[in-house]
Amino acid sequence: MRGEQDLIRTLRTAADQVEQVDLARGVAARRHARRIRQRVRMALAAVAAVAVAGGTTAALSVASSGSERRADEQWTQIEEQWPQVEKRWPQAVAKVPARTAGGARILPVTALSPAEVLLLVAAPAKGQPSRLDVYDMTRRTTRTLAQVPAVEGKDGPDGVTAGPGHVAWYATTGGTTTFWAVPRTGGTATRVATTSGDVAVLGVTDDSLVWSPWKGDVHRVPLTGGTPSRLPGGDELRLTSWPWAARLDRNVYANQDQVVNLETGRSFDVRVPKGTRSLRCGPRWCAGELNGRLLVQRVDGTGRRTLPELRMSWPRPPYADRYVLAAPSSSQAGEGALAVLHDLETGTTTGLGTRRLLISNSPSETIFNWDADVQPPATCAEKTCAPTPLGRKEWTVLNLLALTR
Repeated sequence: MRGEQDLIRTLRTAADQVEQVDLARGVAARRHARRIRQRVRMALAAVAAVAVAGGTTAALSVASSGSERRADEQWTQIEEQWPQVEKRWPQAVAKVPARTAGGARILPVTALSPAEVLLLVAAPAKGQPSRLDVYDMTRRTTRTLAQVPAVEGKDGPDGVTAGPGHVAWYATTGGTTTFWAVPRTGGTATRVATTSGDVAVLGVTDDSLVWSPWKGDVHRVPLTGGTPSRLPGGDELRLTSWPWAARLDRNVYANQDQVVNLETGRSFDVRVPKGTRSLRCGPRWCAGELNGRLLVQRVDGTGRRTLPELRMSWPRPPYADRYVLAAPSSSQAGEGALAVLHDLETGTTTGLGTRRLLISNSPSETIFNWDADVQPPATCAEKTCAPTPLGRKEWTVLNLLALTR
């Protein structure tokens, strides 16, 4: 399970990348980079208080004590401007315990259906088995899907994902990664393969596991086991969400210039407007930043529009190729994580939670979850911030598969 230190290291890398761009792009870029570095530093402080599993976390800044009243005023305005998720999509929101009765951590991983959410229950101690549960949002019941075999030095897997017929996960130790899978109906986990290297994104097809390491390329192994191999046409690409892949630069400002379908071999050039930063695309829709504002468009450049009232929260393709996680442009760094979800198909915007640390599990594109009991503010002075304490009682979960379309 990816722990706090791994996540902190990831965010620090992002801050370093901002610094490199800052040196290269003059006064305007320096101002922009300072804002992003400030957000990253506050995210680091908040994330340090959380034990997070299941992949990369997108963290929005938390309120500083000096701006708490101003953020409260902004949030009141936002509630009036955009409906909140519980009011717009009540059927898609659930409350899930953050810990078992015995104190083991629970983390929502992905949505299996409009009514079911997959949960990862951490092992009581490192080197002991963890497990995967399925929570029924309608019945409010939980069932065990599978026991997760223990991995030495870990209290759970590094990443979990679901495919059409199987749920799969992996754990990396000492430069070696092991993959497991279990049918979506439940049962005993099967060890699929072991290979060298790390994993950035894992996907599941009808008959195979597919993944990309952080350096790129796409690999495949049958669910029945065997020797992993490179997927034809996947060289120098990174899997985004099967069957789609992209050629992504490590620089957070770099734009995605191509979308590739690994099943058909077809590739599509992305029409990137001049001055755009951090453009990331799914099969149809893209989201990026232009002049500090959220830019959205289709891959071919149609449907392009700039949303002056919103800014990007983190560079990534739209969730489910439709929803963009954003923040109101009026909220400055340090004034609160005022998160909203923008629907690219309908053009509607919905408020998520309050001034909280929002967590989104990767590679899942189907859920958001956040701790609604976190207590702001974090105290920030100069370059350091005191961590924001979390309630750690329950998660608020938004199941994107259950949204009214």
